[in-house]
Amino acid sequence: METDPIPRGRRPAGAIPVVAGGLVMLWLGAAVAAQEMTAPRLALVLPLQAAAGGEAAPAVPGELRKGSQEFTFLVGYGEQVEVFGGAEEDREFLFFTPRWGIVLTEPLGEGFWRGGLEFLTEPSAIITADTPRILSGGIAALLKYNFYTGTRLMPFLEGGAGLMVSTDRLQGQGSSFNFTPQVGAGFHYFFTREWAITSAYRFWHLSNARTASPNAGVNVHSFLVGLAYFFP
Repeated sequence: METDPIPRGRRPAGAIPVVAGGLVMLWLGAAVAAQEMTAPRLALVLPLQAAAGGEAAPAVPGELRKGSQEFTFLVGYGEQVEVFGGAEEDREFLFFTPRWGIVLTEPLGEGFWRGGLEFLTEPSAIITADTPRILSGGIAALLKYNFYTGTRLMPFLEGGAGLMVSTDRLQGQGSSFNFTPQVGAGFHYFFTREWAITSAYRFWHLSNARTASPNAGVNVHSFLVGLAYFFP
């Protein structure tokens, strides 16, 4: 079994907050750039506008238009698994994740593949459910593809990566600063034109990308639920 040469409880080095701050600034720049890509928004045909001729707007959006935005708050539970050479420690995680998204495209494709591409940003608070309790703060950028079914149900696929700083090191990690690639799938179920219940599965990986030793990595199956609000 691989030994852990660095004493547990070590806090991030002084340079880590500087690096994290720089990456957060890059993330903010990406979010602003994504919003600029969708301008001008006033010229768009938006899903929540009333139909021409005074007809009532549909009960559900059906299709999201370029420039539509999403605010969602998710809570989730994750369990560490021993796959792809990850660390063997058995841990459970709690996720608290608000997110903002903006649709980058008009509807694409036909039939089953009809949908739209969305850019998401997710700040997160992550807590280990067992002891010693470790608190982490993270932020991620993802791309999400929404499938337009013409019903209240809107499935999606998503994936991306982020960064995370923790109050202590997880077993198998030589640093409290780590990267978090992740992929998943889920659905929105609209109960009004603006509001939807959201459920998702996410495979979440944590490692320091060989910037420190050891770097066994942590792999987690996570399940999230939440409430989403969409607006033009």
